[in-house]
Amino acid sequence: MSSGRKPNHLPVAKGIYVPGATDVMLDYSIDGVFMRIYYPTDAKVDQDNHKKWIPWIPDANYLEGIASVLMLLPVVVKGLIWWSGNIHIPVLFGEKIRKPNGEKMKCIILSHGLGGSRFLYSLICYELASHGFVVFAIEHRDKSAAYTYYYQDEQHAKNDYRSNIRYKRVPLSRGHFEKRNKQVHQRSDECVKVLDFILGVNAGNVPHNVLDDVMCKERECNFKLSDLVGQLDVENIIMMGHSFGGATALLTLSRRKELRYGVLLDPWMFSIKNEKLDQKVDQPLLFVNTQTFHVSSNTEAMSRYMTDPLKREMYTILHTTHENQSDSVLLIGYWLNWFMKKLDPFMALRINNSLILKFLNVHVGYPSDAAQHEDLINEQSKNIDKGLTKPWI
Repeated sequence: MSSGRKPNHLPVAKGIYVPGATDVMLDYSIDGVFMRIYYPTDAKVDQDNHKKWIPWIPDANYLEGIASVLMLLPVVVKGLIWWSGNIHIPVLFGEKIRKPNGEKMKCIILSHGLGGSRFLYSLICYELASHGFVVFAIEHRDKSAAYTYYYQDEQHAKNDYRSNIRYKRVPLSRGHFEKRNKQVHQRSDECVKVLDFILGVNAGNVPHNVLDDVMCKERECNFKLSDLVGQLDVENIIMMGHSFGGATALLTLSRRKELRYGVLLDPWMFSIKNEKLDQKVDQPLLFVNTQTFHVSSNTEAMSRYMTDPLKREMYTILHTTHENQSDSVLLIGYWLNWFMKKLDPFMALRINNSLILKFLNVHVGYPSDAAQHEDLINEQSKNIDKGLTKPWI
């Protein structure tokens, strides 16, 4: 927890609500789910809000996990984090969720990419939360997360004795597709469990948060899962994912029709290439690609979903790389495609988020301030390519 001088931090959210966040772990088992929930609060903008902000890196295990993903020594990653100023996430951790006064809150389930985590997309998540959405960001347990963990029983949880799940690199060799396809199905199973959690808790079935005993020893916790009862809009649930998470989102959309909309950020179509999901997914979809991920094999796979221009949209943001849709470029700068002309990373994320918010406004009628996002998109249209032409043509 921060105190005194305001720490270095990611950009403050631009929506009308001060965003909050909390971590939730369901079940004392590897078969449970672990997620961070980002949500709107009734808190006011205050000079002391930073005291509830949390570090972007939760602990050394995640630092080592990120080093493993990047194939760097942990001391190098630690140096990069130190160089960035130990960035904090500007959310009120553990703050009470807002009471929507009769208007139920829209829900988004987020699946991360390879080497991701529940906090790698913090800026996207808390920006959406500041506009009134509740985002359930999963930390997958298929060994695709940089690092994650679970507790075997209550005693282990109280003593913070973790069962660690570390990132596993899958070599590009025979059997690569089969292994990735197995992972994407496990990831989809976890998304389904989060969907069932949302439906259940809204109906009054409140599970135990395994982390309550651990977290509430460390900081004040005003967030309660029981506050979600009857407050969630279960008729307009959105499934979102980045990269491997984009493929996970498409697979999950094909399995559960309670998921009404899909937002796919640079979806990695390889792991679902044999699933024929374009014949099963009929929900409205938004595809947002970065320039370096706009390759023919990927866009051809995505083009099969572009059957209805009123329900399906696809954009490529020019001068961007795959890392632009996560927080990483804001912490350590551009890492990929060093010699390519690149968009300012803050502007890239603003365009990305505006495309998402505009799509959600059209299809779920929320948020209501769509005009400002339309204005930004129009202003930055030279940095967006709509359609399937290669962005460098």
